[in-house]
Amino acid sequence: MRDLSELIFEDNAWAMIQDWIRDSQAKIHILENTRAEGEEALVHLQITNKSTMGAIALECGGLVVDHGWLYILGSGHPEIFGSLINNKHLSLLEEGFVVAYDVVGGIFAINTGGFDNSSRNVFYFAPDTLEWEDTGKGYTDFIYWVLHGDLNKYYESFRWSNWLDDVNVLTSDQGISIFPYMWTTQGQDIENSFKKAIFIKEIWGIQSDFRSTMI
Repeated sequence: MRDLSELIFEDNAWAMIQDWIRDSQAKIHILENTRAEGEEALVHLQITNKSTMGAIALECGGLVVDHGWLYILGSGHPEIFGSLINNKHLSLLEEGFVVAYDVVGGIFAINTGGFDNSSRNVFYFAPDTLEWEDTGKGYTDFIYWVLHGDLNKYYESFRWSNWLDDVNVLTSDQGISIFPYMWTTQGQDIENSFKKAIFIKEIWGIQSDFRSTMI
């Protein structure tokens, strides 16, 4: 196991990520961490801060993206559910290495061999299909896309007219449950579906239960 002296470099990826955040059109909130928390995460992951993931793990607790619609995991923070070294999501959906999630139950995870695919890309667990979908992006490209891609277009079928108001009042452990469920025919009418703030872990549990009946 490598120690910190072998994992932390002056020439690292954090400056690049900060530039991406500054240039982003989306609202981004950096969740602060302590140095000790960042170093613990880096040692646990055994990656250097020259990598995008290593820099995020070391320098922040996570990133809150687009007013709290999307969360990028870092070393952990009270305002985010889980961390890169504490992927509580995996107890519900035991596939991949979780790196991000959204408020309607979507999960982004790196393929670690659990998917029927040899790609090491980031995959998206889609709430409207309950299937893992290859984003076609590695982790660094995924982070750049989150900060500079068109999230409104990507989430067009998942968002409703007043989604921003609903997201703004959520606590850090909550997501938005949508009923009828999005993976049903009736659930395609997102605007008129019933929305309720519940624990995000409950949303993943519901998805996992229904997915187990489909496999």
